[in-house]
Amino acid sequence: MRTRALVSIGGVVAIASSMLAFAPASAAVDPPALSIVRPTSSIEMPTQYPYQPRLTVVPDLPTDASIARGVMPYDEIAPFLNRLMDRSNRVSSQVVGTSYQGREIYMVTVTSRETPAETAQQDAWRTKVKYDPAAAASDAALAEGYKVPLWFNANIHGNEWEGTDATLNYIEDLATSADPVIQDLLDNHRIYFTVTNNPDGRALGQRGTANGYDPNRDFITGATKEASIVRDLASIIQPTYFIDLHGYTNVLQVEPCGPPHGENYEYDLFVPHAYATALDIEKAVTEANIPGNTYYDPETAGVTSTNTGFINIPYRDQRSGWDDWPPIFAPQYVAYQGAVTNTVELPLGRSGDQPARAKVNIEVAEVVIDTVADYVQENSASLLENQIEIFERGLTGAESVEIPADVSPDDLAEGVPTEWTDIWDENDIYTTEFPRAYVIPQGAGQRSDSDARTLVQQLLVNGIEVSRTTASFTAEGVTYPAGSYYVDMHQPVRGLANALLGDGTDITERVPDMYDISAWSLSLLWGADVEALGYTTDPAPTTALEPISEAPLTGSVDPASDYLSFEPRGVADYQAINELLGEGIALSQLEDGTVVFRRDATADAAARAAAGIYGVDFAASDGSGLREEGVVGLRPVRVGYVTSTDDRDALTKLGFTDLVPVTAATIDSGAVDLGSIDLLWVGATLNINPTTQATGYTAMRTFLDSGKPVVGRGAAGASFVSTFGLATVTATTGTSGSNGIVSIDTPEDGVLGDFAQDTAFVYPATWFTALGENVSVEASYAADPLVSGHWRATDGRSTTDAAGKAAAVSATSTISGNRVFLFGTSPTFRNHPVGAFSDVARSIFWATETASAVEPPVVQPEPTATPTPEPTTEPTAAPTPTPTPTTTGAPAVVVPPNDSSLAATGGSSPGSLWAGAAALMMFGAGAFVLARTRARRSAE
Repeated sequence: MRTRALVSIGGVVAIASSMLAFAPASAAVDPPALSIVRPTSSIEMPTQYPYQPRLTVVPDLPTDASIARGVMPYDEIAPFLNRLMDRSNRVSSQVVGTSYQGREIYMVTVTSRETPAETAQQDAWRTKVKYDPAAAASDAALAEGYKVPLWFNANIHGNEWEGTDATLNYIEDLATSADPVIQDLLDNHRIYFTVTNNPDGRALGQRGTANGYDPNRDFITGATKEASIVRDLASIIQPTYFIDLHGYTNVLQVEPCGPPHGENYEYDLFVPHAYATALDIEKAVTEANIPGNTYYDPETAGVTSTNTGFINIPYRDQRSGWDDWPPIFAPQYVAYQGAVTNTVELPLGRSGDQPARAKVNIEVAEVVIDTVADYVQENSASLLENQIEIFERGLTGAESVEIPADVSPDDLAEGVPTEWTDIWDENDIYTTEFPRAYVIPQGAGQRSDSDARTLVQQLLVNGIEVSRTTASFTAEGVTYPAGSYYVDMHQPVRGLANALLGDGTDITERVPDMYDISAWSLSLLWGADVEALGYTTDPAPTTALEPISEAPLTGSVDPASDYLSFEPRGVADYQAINELLGEGIALSQLEDGTVVFRRDATADAAARAAAGIYGVDFAASDGSGLREEGVVGLRPVRVGYVTSTDDRDALTKLGFTDLVPVTAATIDSGAVDLGSIDLLWVGATLNINPTTQATGYTAMRTFLDSGKPVVGRGAAGASFVSTFGLATVTATTGTSGSNGIVSIDTPEDGVLGDFAQDTAFVYPATWFTALGENVSVEASYAADPLVSGHWRATDGRSTTDAAGKAAAVSATSTISGNRVFLFGTSPTFRNHPVGAFSDVARSIFWATETASAVEPPVVQPEPTATPTPEPTTEPTAAPTPTPTPTTTGAPAVVVPPNDSSLAATGGSSPGSLWAGAAALMMFGAGAFVLARTRARRSAE
């Protein structure tokens, strides 16, 4: 299997891989910072309860969109919680992180008092449940005393407000109630609330985060701080039940979902309680008969204001099109921690009387929260047993349990909810075969060592246990070098590990529609080679292992040479290229892809710093390759981009700084000077009307007539190229619901042929036909392209239609000599297929290549032997012998002078490249953060 990788950025680079969280616009960091955080790195849990620090009160924000909705604005949340803590010792509050714009994200814990010793005991029991589940199952003290955790997450979508207000109201009720049932609930449970997971979106009135991502699509990638906080809390809280409060679907909707069901879940333990809870919520909400609420009409599958006694439960009412297949959603992700989870969609949307609608939604949400708490209180023992069993199956490598299509209540253990069995059929059966282990090689057999380390860091931030081999070993006929990474699938969260590392499945024939993405494999999309070994019940391959907690990008520099070289295989290598170019170091690329530069004091210091930060191995070189054919120069590139968040951040993470956003309007107004950019990236439609936007059209024509290059993706890129006559190409795009991982074939002698990747992500796929004579195919879809995902086949846009067609093309304009590159794949989608970022960088550097930038070594002519003099006529004169030549064989290589003393030392402190750079390492609870702010050259 193949992977692609990432992690770091041009300005501040973090070494690991996962949370790609950028600094707010107001931060004194340029470009935005990439921070990659290990679980619990910034979250310190209380050592006793209550824990009641004073939350910082922020100024009022009159433009907070919550106000118009009639709900609590962000600036009132901290004062509200401070007042509650003043009133009650049941309420604890803490800041678990900050949003993109710097707003604090609060977690509230409501439980009865705990001494430090009692809190320590709870922590020990929680650890035992996960890492020694067999012992936990028989621990009577644990069964009696463990506070079973329940977690409500609200407002992950910023303009779905009311979950926040409902949780705050419920917290107040818990804090002040004298009801002995409530006291019993708090004595035996901890109830956690992340009251607003996306405070920026709440204030701005937008679904996504302030930096343009949907955090509820981000639980595999970690491109947002908001989602990453929930990711980390999932392993800290280890909830038995998790509710994610959303809106709006016109009628209350409560999961579980209809098929497809995620393959890597222990679904036999999940669906009984998830469906039973949904039915309890349905009963409670319809009996509450809240004025203004809506209800589900099973006869019409529609919505009515008449109380029918039904809400919408997708498992029962929507048997396709609303799924729990991808773990990109918060509930589907948290389920891997042994939790039963439900997404709750509140009914009334954003039209009409906003405060009135909000009032109804809050009342509905309060009924939901109260009902779930009641359910957990009544079923705590069963929920905890399920969680223990999930972890036990993972640790022992048990086979996945398949629920038969004809399952009946009589097949279930006593006490297990049975209502779900009336619905379950063959369409619901999604099980998986877990491998025994995964190996991520280092060295021989690995496409990119740095991509591999980045992938390992992504596993670690998700709480996956990883080891490193201390000796080489052979499995299934393949020998893996010492130092390779090893993921033993006998571990508590094996479902999450397999979701991250498995290839996935082609489910096209199983379901007609998909709600969101259908494939997401890190093994196939993060740039590294990953191999699955054996079957879950096999004995472990024999090898010596050491557990690891980090996989830093560490490189090397050969101690003495006149030139240095490296192979840009992965994303970190291209980040290093941009770093070196940004410091004025001349780089040339050989025909085989190797990058070479001449060594002097500045270059040597830069190489040593880049080796430590980007993990690049700089090899000694004599520079002789610079005399070969096909050598080109690389140069710094200022990119103007037409698109949105995904492309912008992918380019930034590759180290292309000083990006210029481009639109038709800004070109036409003169706000953007196209002459200031070196290359145009077209990731979205750019239509410039020559009549109504004559100034902009002329500017674009001037830019292209000057020979500037264009790189684009999809139909939008192809349309631009065709419209402006740069190349002849026809783009066909797959159906909108089609997405997944595809196999691609890449010619070795093409732009992407060096260290090529054999899979890519599409959402949907675009393929190119009717190619002009100046167009070359740089990648093609394989004969049977779809590896995993869902590709609905209609209107001549099936996998068969794409098979063998161009997935990427290049061209050189016959008019102005512009170089053009087009991707038919989706290399920047949600910043997830990070291995494809290196292809993006390669296409940009190819499009902007210059003549060789590095002088080759000077060749000294072979010395000529001194001729033998004529023999003398003097009989007494002896003949003069022929001198021995001073050199033989190949000509001597003479390198221009350099700082040889520096090269020979084998180590020196970084030079001016790293002046002003800051490195920050944070340790604690297994945390690792490394960030560095580059000193950049002043603007040209």
